[in-house]
Amino acid sequence: MKSTIQNPLRGLALCILIAANAAHLHGQDSSLVRTIEAPTFTPLDAIVAVVGDGILLESEVEAQAFALKTQLAQQGKSANELNALQRCNLLNELLFQKLLVHHAKLDSLEVSDGEIMDEIDRRLEYYIRMFGTVEAFEAEYGQSVSEWKAEFEDPVREQLLAGRMQAQINQQVRATPAEVQQLYTETPTDSLPLIPEALRYRELVMQPTITEAQKAQVRNTLDSIRSLVSMGQMSMTLAASRYSEDPGSKYKGGCYENIGRGQFLPEFEAAVFDTPIGDLSPVFETEYGFHFLRTVDRRGQVFSACHVLMAARIDPIALESMGVAFDELMISLRSESVSFSDAVLQKSTRESSRNQGGLVVNPRDGSTLFGADELDPNLFFLLNGMAPGELSDAIQLVDAEDQGYWIAVQLEERVPAHRANPSQDFGYFQNIVEAKMREEQLSGWMNKAIRDTYVRIDAPYDGCTFQQDWTAGSARSQR
Repeated sequence: MKSTIQNPLRGLALCILIAANAAHLHGQDSSLVRTIEAPTFTPLDAIVAVVGDGILLESEVEAQAFALKTQLAQQGKSANELNALQRCNLLNELLFQKLLVHHAKLDSLEVSDGEIMDEIDRRLEYYIRMFGTVEAFEAEYGQSVSEWKAEFEDPVREQLLAGRMQAQINQQVRATPAEVQQLYTETPTDSLPLIPEALRYRELVMQPTITEAQKAQVRNTLDSIRSLVSMGQMSMTLAASRYSEDPGSKYKGGCYENIGRGQFLPEFEAAVFDTPIGDLSPVFETEYGFHFLRTVDRRGQVFSACHVLMAARIDPIALESMGVAFDELMISLRSESVSFSDAVLQKSTRESSRNQGGLVVNPRDGSTLFGADELDPNLFFLLNGMAPGELSDAIQLVDAEDQGYWIAVQLEERVPAHRANPSQDFGYFQNIVEAKMREEQLSGWMNKAIRDTYVRIDAPYDGCTFQQDWTAGSARSQR
């Protein structure tokens, strides 16, 4: 009784609802009933397709549409509302993904939570870079970073699972030499690409080591700078511009903004997340040198921080002294009292090539051939005039950390510019053959999987025309 007195309209509404239900059940008409209008609802989402035991939502299509429009805008193309054909193509891609996911679950494939979060962070980093700031990203999506990440967990899980299933389908693809030769034979000569000149070379590198005493000196210097910043006697901006050796942040106050976790070195990120916002970290070491930082902001796995970097420098006297020893080694090499491969094994300080007799691997494709545009200009001009087997003079260069070193190179082979052929460019033809094999294998799997899987496509996409008969399995199951 108490609740009725407090809210008398609640009782009236209940009576109207009962009267309406009674009139409906007994076929009666009532002016009271006719005054009640049916409520209107705004649908939050809708199922547009079913694949196996999975559903495809309109929101998933919209998410793909947003990504496509963003990509088109980045390319300077029109990013207006997508037309019907573009939406049907998006649906086709999503149906294929759902088909892969359905069969991945049947095959008990899995992806870990760590893999999912790494992929989400990678995408978040891309979008934040594109929009400029976290705030601009959140305004565009109408969500906070944490809400966006939570919403995308399931879609990213499905995408990774689909990728794992596709990799399993194509894992046995391997082109034989006979198939490579057949592709070459069937390709018209004027359709074969022109492969530019490439070089294969060996290197002998000598660089002085940095001593612990040199490292300690840098650490002490940086600790003194940190103390000045901590006591307010020097600003972080001034410390960075005057002392930092990080070219990417030196003239921006040492700052990096809105960085997704996983982009920077583990030691750097550990210092960011261990340091309270606004405070300074202790001096710490990474492969680039010594740092201290101020944590400016943290939002979930996104952070902003300012730092000062100083690296221990190679002693110029030690570098000059090593140059004298290098010249003596070069005399032994030219007199052939020691072989180049033995000299590399005994003296070279560059591990990446030392155990291969000095042979240098191209990081682009794992081969040992380099095009002219892939070589350091100094090395290119050194090698350009050499004949195979010839040994260069020793020269002094600087590495990516601006540290000096001595190097001499020996030209192993010069491959002239030529039309692609299997004997010289087997990998090129092999990649083409294997790509075609993967496509055919995936197409065959897809056709069989569709026949074995229930698929239903609902409005507004039931009028789309696809290359595959997505409902073949559904029609067969209904017969």
